[in-house]
Amino acid sequence: MSHVETLSIERRRSIDPRIFLLTLGTFALGTDAFVVAGVLPAIAHDVGITEGVAGQLVTAFSLTYGIAAPLTAALTSRWSRNYVLVGSLLLFCLANVLSAIAPSFVMLMFSRILAGIFACTYVPLAYATAGSLAPEGKRGQAIALVVIGITIATALGSPFGTWIGEHFGWRQSFFLVVVLSGLASLGLIMGRLPKAAAAPSVSLRTRLEPMLKPRLVLALVPMFFCNIGVYAVYTYIAPLLHLNLPGVDVSGLLVLFGLGAMFGTIAAGRLVDRFRVNRLLMLFLSVLIVVEVLLALATAGNLMVALLALLIWGFLVSVVFVPQQERLLRLAPQHAQIMLALNNSMYYLGIATGSAVGGLSLRIVDVTQLVWIGGAGVLMALLLLLLSIRIERKTDIVEQ
Repeated sequence: MSHVETLSIERRRSIDPRIFLLTLGTFALGTDAFVVAGVLPAIAHDVGITEGVAGQLVTAFSLTYGIAAPLTAALTSRWSRNYVLVGSLLLFCLANVLSAIAPSFVMLMFSRILAGIFACTYVPLAYATAGSLAPEGKRGQAIALVVIGITIATALGSPFGTWIGEHFGWRQSFFLVVVLSGLASLGLIMGRLPKAAAAPSVSLRTRLEPMLKPRLVLALVPMFFCNIGVYAVYTYIAPLLHLNLPGVDVSGLLVLFGLGAMFGTIAAGRLVDRFRVNRLLMLFLSVLIVVEVLLALATAGNLMVALLALLIWGFLVSVVFVPQQERLLRLAPQHAQIMLALNNSMYYLGIATGSAVGGLSLRIVDVTQLVWIGGAGVLMALLLLLLSIRIERKTDIVEQ
């Protein structure tokens, strides 16, 4: 075999550099989704609202993402995938320009809704495009690379955006997202993605078909309540840390949460391959309840204990997601794609509801008391999981 042929084969087997641009796009989206929590006090002070009201910016983005995801997928299914992919990322970039220059809270809220719409349009297409660009035998690796963009955003993007917001103003945090998403958009335009035919149209009714089956709905809702519990606390983590550790740079602390999330994502895949997913979910949710309830105490006064608590908390929040996805695939393999899409919607609806519940709770309780509400949300997730497992076992016995 000639040297030229060898180079050609190696090039076909390597990861297409355009996949890294797709990952940059998900990194920008992930940074945008979580950075608001870090700069919440600054936004509230500058706009002249309470931190509880400011937290509804997270609600707006996540609620829009959760509701609009199946709708935008159905509406754009007949359009060119490349146009929708690049167009949604460009519009997401412009939505963040609007967030950065918004003269009022109403305009800022509107910009977060727009960002949620364009984000939920981009992400599934980024996964599909990565798979089509990958060489044979590396599709899973390519898709995982795009997925990890969001995880890295939790570990690095959100803390860095928070640091920028603390030192240069919260509007600059949104401009960071503008730069990241703008670079990814321009790179994808210049990279000339291969033409892709429009996917077969799937009606909204077909996408929501599993929601008509009570057993599958019950399997989906634990993720919803888990995220209510987590984000009732995480959305207001900046004021909690400012109260418990005055003078400490919150952005640095959030890096530990993000690193825990990265470790959790990496560990989850290996654990799912070795242990039963139901047992993993029961174990992680049980420990998460304890960690959430003790979080206010663990972050009070002692910096090292706070760092450890945030690392463990981030790990537990992240490690639950993969076993939940695997469980849904086993419960309804015939609805695999739709179930995973609905699980993603439940994920973001949980974030939206959690941030809303936390914000409303701050009207009557201190920020340190949010951990009890968070623990109650995760406890509800665990109880619903146990009920779902019990029904699943009874159904299996009847079918046998």
